[in-house]
Amino acid sequence: MSWMCLLGPSAGGARAIALHGHRPVVLVPPGAAVPGEVAAHAERVVFCEITDHDAVRSVVDRLVAELGPPRLVVSFTEFAQEVCARIATGLGLPSVPPAAAARARDKAEMRRLLAGTPYAWRYAAGTADDVAAAVRAEPDGVTWIVKPADGAGSAGVTALESYADLERWRAKAAAGAQADGAAPYIVELAATGPEFSVEAVSGGGRHTILAITAKQTTGSPGFVETGHVVPAPLPEDDAERLREAVRCVLDRLEISHGASHTELRLDPEHGPVVIETHTRVGGDCIPELVELATGQDQYERAVAALLGTASVRPPAPAAPAAAISFVAPPPGAGTLTGLALTPVDGILRWQFDRTPGAALSELRSSEDRVGYAIALGETPAEAMETAAKATTGVHLEVAPGP
Repeated sequence: MSWMCLLGPSAGGARAIALHGHRPVVLVPPGAAVPGEVAAHAERVVFCEITDHDAVRSVVDRLVAELGPPRLVVSFTEFAQEVCARIATGLGLPSVPPAAAARARDKAEMRRLLAGTPYAWRYAAGTADDVAAAVRAEPDGVTWIVKPADGAGSAGVTALESYADLERWRAKAAAGAQADGAAPYIVELAATGPEFSVEAVSGGGRHTILAITAKQTTGSPGFVETGHVVPAPLPEDDAERLREAVRCVLDRLEISHGASHTELRLDPEHGPVVIETHTRVGGDCIPELVELATGQDQYERAVAALLGTASVRPPAPAAPAAAISFVAPPPGAGTLTGLALTPVDGILRWQFDRTPGAALSELRSSEDRVGYAIALGETPAEAMETAAKATTGVHLEVAPGP
């Protein structure tokens, strides 16, 4: 049997493997749900701690003894990237280098590697005390952004707009350190300007930009993402500046194979400022938006690039633009007891991640969002306006509580 090993229950990944004529064997963390599309394509599902290299290697070795060598070992899951790269490289299969996967998870290392490029940006890294020293080296009132060096999903992102903000953050960091140990942080001067992400696929060190996504966030202090639209409404010269910045980042980190998702701001004075990059597709249904608006399947293109073959899916966009808007919880904690929708034309799909009885909390990270709507449009503005109108019309019934 011609098979590929997929770390994590990715529906897009399982579909892409099947499109290329192989059967996915899917490794799934114990207790995780297996989407129907994954089960439909999978030769088998094996429950395994996919972030544990030794556990994954043991499972893969057993599969190799039974099924023969896999054609690829791939993952589109955030926390399995380094393990996947180590396993694939150990088997002599095409992969992003393990060191590159590790560098992409380390925001401080990424910034260090960008030193000397046009995309270098003032930052400091280390303990909470190191963060405090960097902030206090500048006058009170200079805005900094602090975050965990290996964080994701906007978790732990905080704007420090004064020394008073710094002291409040240090108190929270100290409380967290009692449970988690001394966490590494990065802090950098706040960039201004709109935020974007660039979706790409690399093969043999050559990078193909599939799309640029415009992002909406809550802004300071947490910068939680509230919406995305593809394509980003940008002048072509600005779009090319973002593409060049991403090619530089991928080269510097030696991300030579597979999918990538890079987040940036377009600062009006400095130009592109790199926030982070990942050796995977973006979250928040961004690959779906890319496929709807461009016809390009980033999962399938990534598998094709790793195989060194052409894409098997001709582009067939559904509309000129696609957008997603998220439903935010109301202020204060509580329990969801019901919800009501206002009908809006042009919505392609609704999704709610909370059901009645679920606890709601303040919007501090992407995990706190309640659901979303995806819309199509003739222009990016039309798609985003339709999606935002739909989610603004959602009424959440919440019972107060802890």
